[in-house]
Amino acid sequence: MSKKIIKIEQIDKGGENENEVQVDKLWELHFENQINSRKLDYTQVLSYLTKGTSPPKSVYSFKRWETTFLSTDRVHYWWCIVYDDKDHILLLPQKFYDLIYEGHRKEEEELHPKKEVSLDNPFLFTDRITTPEEKKEIENLRKELNAEEAFKLGLHLNDEEIEAKNE
Repeated sequence: MSKKIIKIEQIDKGGENENEVQVDKLWELHFENQINSRKLDYTQVLSYLTKGTSPPKSVYSFKRWETTFLSTDRVHYWWCIVYDDKDHILLLPQKFYDLIYEGHRKEEEELHPKKEVSLDNPFLFTDRITTPEEKKEIENLRKELNAEEAFKLGLHLNDEEIEAKNE
């Protein structure tokens, strides 16, 4: 459910949820640029709403309300969310969809936390490519300079070179 929700249809007759369990009501979520929809049961929607609420607040229930305009017979839907502390809010459909989307996003982050990717510098973490001529030149410079000056110029021996020299 990483796509934006564009519509939620409430299925009052119920049906089977994603776990193939018969439930009284389902909510079918439709996503932008996607043919497949997803059906959630009451507890799944409740869980996403709770996780999507910021600051964190436990959702007790939710309900779809409808308003019919008599002059046009047009139906408009609202979503009411009641929290455990009996506080409640009334949301326009898109705000409700965004809350579910945010809850799903947070759940995905909990299940699959992003791993920090270190940027590997190829110059630091690959085998050095130094020609034999360059090696001779570096060795001659090391002999001419004292250890402190060689360190400042980056010509000091690294650990591998010290071990190879001692062998």
